[in-house]
Amino acid sequence: MNTGDKNACENDQEEEYREWLAFARIDYESAKYLNGAPFHPRPLNVICYHCQQAAEKGAKALIVYFGNQGGMPKIHDVSFLLNQVKHILQERKGITIGEDLLLMADSLSKYGVAPRYPNEIEVEDHDVKKALADSGYILQWVERIIGLPDIPSERS
Repeated sequence: MNTGDKNACENDQEEEYREWLAFARIDYESAKYLNGAPFHPRPLNVICYHCQQAAEKGAKALIVYFGNQGGMPKIHDVSFLLNQVKHILQERKGITIGEDLLLMADSLSKYGVAPRYPNEIEVEDHDVKKALADSGYILQWVERIIGLPDIPSERS
């Protein structure tokens, strides 16, 4: 691969992870908007669904950012997606995915499919509050990681 091809590939990769982040941000902002909109009753399931989508798309942005090894998993489990970059995140950024982050991811994952179907999941106000907080935290965490420089390796 010549350097022109490498630069084009890196530009495509950057564009793709930025698109994932933009989509994640849209889902998160949609959830916040719906939470404050004058709907009666408020669409609690839909709000939580958008929260899950924000976290899922943020995790997928990380996967693309780190090179999309093995392709993009077509899965909605946020913990699973974060675990796809666990080792490379440690190696390149010196960051360990904490148990608290994985618990947030697990709590959001249930909203990836169930809210699409009537009577599959019952969501209450406290669930919405937690989903908004957890997805906001995960999204900011992802954005912070992508902005951090890589740690020089011993091979450099």
